[in-house]
Amino acid sequence: STLMHCIAGIDKPDSGEILIDGTDIHSLSEKESAVFRRRNIGLVYQSFHLLPTLSAEQNILLPLSLDGKECDKDYFDALINTLGIREQLTHFPAQMSGGEQQRCAIARALIAKPLLCLADEPTGNLDSKSGGEVMELLQNVWKKMGKALVVITHDSRIARMADRQFQIVDGVLAEVTAK
Repeated sequence: STLMHCIAGIDKPDSGEILIDGTDIHSLSEKESAVFRRRNIGLVYQSFHLLPTLSAEQNILLPLSLDGKECDKDYFDALINTLGIREQLTHFPAQMSGGEQQRCAIARALIAKPLLCLADEPTGNLDSKSGGEVMELLQNVWKKMGKALVVITHDSRIARMADRQFQIVDGVLAEVTAK
């Protein structure tokens, strides 16, 4: 989680740089960093982070609303169809299952067409069936978009789904497998 927060510009590393599309995200002000993250980095958390007073559709469109941007209707339709959440758009988070909430959170993370999607234990609060479905959906959306997807997990089954695997041992990041 710390690595993901550093990559996303939420936490600052002790040393070094993190460049995303040529931008050193830690050289930005807090406000600039939030805007950069909202426009370029999709974040999917284990605990969904949906706003309980907003419908699924409002939660999904929140990043665009904060930027004062219009929704690309065709992209929105393709995204919610791929994630299978059209029927939940008018529901509030408390009216949705964990898998539906996570799909909504994934749609929110991807609605701004980010360069990078970071998913921190995206299946941690889900049963194994829902978790497998969410990972399959994340992979499918990522492949269709042609963007970078980084999944942080302790689940070896999920790690094996990746094209490349890295592990942090004693604070050192190293590649452990390449397909």
